[in-house]
Formats: sequence, C-alpha cells, structure tokens
Amino acid sequence: MLRKSMIFVISLMLFMMSVTVFAQDAAPKPLPMFLLTIQGTLKSDTLADASAVHNKTAGDTNNVAAARSLGDLSHMVYLPTDKPASGAGDVLFIDQWNSIDGLNKFFANPDVQKGADLIFSKRDPIVWVPAEGFYTYHIPAPYGKNDRFVVMVRGTVTSRADAMAFNNQLVAGGMNGARLAGDLTHDVYFKLAAPGEAESLEFLAIDVWMDSSGMAAYYQNPDFQAGVKKLFTAPPTVTTWAQTAGDWSEW
Repeated sequence: MLRKSMIFVISLMLFMMSVTVFAQDAAPKPLPMFLLTIQGTLKSDTLADASAVHNKTAGDTNNVAAARSLGDLSHMVYLPTDKPASGAGDVLFIDQWNSIDGLNKFFANPDVQKGADLIFSKRDPIVWVPAEGFYTYHIPAPYGKNDRFVVMVRGTVTSRADAMAFNNQLVAGGMNGARLAGDLTHDVYFKLAAPGEAESLEFLAIDVWMDSSGMAAYYQNPDFQAGVKKLFTAPPTVTTWAQTAGDWSEW
C-alpha cells in the first residue's frame, strides 16, 4: 500500500512538472507595437484650412488603405488646449503600428513626405516602443464622458531600472486618485533606437483624461510633481492636447 502511494505521489509530481514546463513554453509573447508621434506646426493660416489639407493627404482614402495594409492600426489627431497666438498653431498626430518595417516603408514613399510638407511647416516625428516592466493601466470611461485630453511628459531618465522603479511607485500609489480626477489611461515608452545604437533613455509617458479640470488639479499636486522630478535628469517637457471635433480624418 505504501509503495503504491509513493508511486502515485511521484507520478503526480512528474505530471505537475510537465504541466509547468508546458505553461512556460506556451506563454504568449507580447505583440509588436510601435507608437509614432508627430508633433509640429501647421503650415496653413487657419485650422479649417489645415484640416482640409490633412484630409486630402494623410486622410485620403487611398493613403489610409496603404498605411493600414502596412501595419497602421490607428491615427488620432490632437490640438493644443491653448489657442494659438497666430496661424493654425500646432498639432499632434498619434499613430499605433504593429510593423516597424511597414512604418518605414510607408514613410519612405516620396508622396507621403510631400503630403507631410503640405501639412507642416516643421515637425518632429518619433517612433516609440512600450517600456517593458513599467506599470500601465486602461480604465473604461462612464457613459457620457466623451471629452478626451492627452498629456505627454517627455524627458531623459538616468537609467531604465531607476525610471521603472519611480514610475511603478507613482502609479501604484496614485492610480486611484488619478482615476477619481478623470484619468483613463497611462502608457509609457522609450524612443526606438536606430540599429547599432545603445538603447535610448528618452522616456515618454502619455495619459488620456476625460476631465480637464480634474486633470489640471492632479498635475498641480506638489507630491505628484516631486515624484515626477525623480524620473528625469532635467525638467521634462509637458504638453497638453485635446481631441478634435471630428473635422480631421481619423481611423
């Protein structure tokens, strides 16, 4: 009887080991994702003219189809929360891609570059990759909360390990308060390094909010500001954007 019990226990242990190995081997790898941000100054004199130019170039049906066929999953347009002093002002495009080869191929097209030259008088396109091991979150919005505001915090960190520790501490301690203030998402990225270069220490945090007043109050909190300063080697660049009213082609 004892011998049979021992055989059963050993068999069970071997089975559990095989299940554990199978689970480790079957663990899915994260899908490749790349964030493209293009922040720049619009060439047009008015926002109406700027959106018309955008919709005829980047938002053209054929261009959208070409971008999607190469891995472009979304294209969102945001404008500064402050009105421009003159002209149409600045604009922010945020695209999500799942193919870096497709992204490079699309923007290597001379016609795409000509279209961008019609939209911008100057621009800063950057490709970012998700920061692995960093806390992020995505919380649904209640019905009727349709306003969207984007805050981008960008700067250089001392190291990825230190940045992860500070980010995770801030998120773990502040997520509930941020949600009460109207925060919906928190995502973090590092700039994609060119082949052969060392990994980048340029860091980007993007939060999407549904309440502008709650957003402003949250970021003015001295405890939050002190925590953010620990992330960066110098004061970061902080910009605030609002989603357009539907007059810009998005997908």
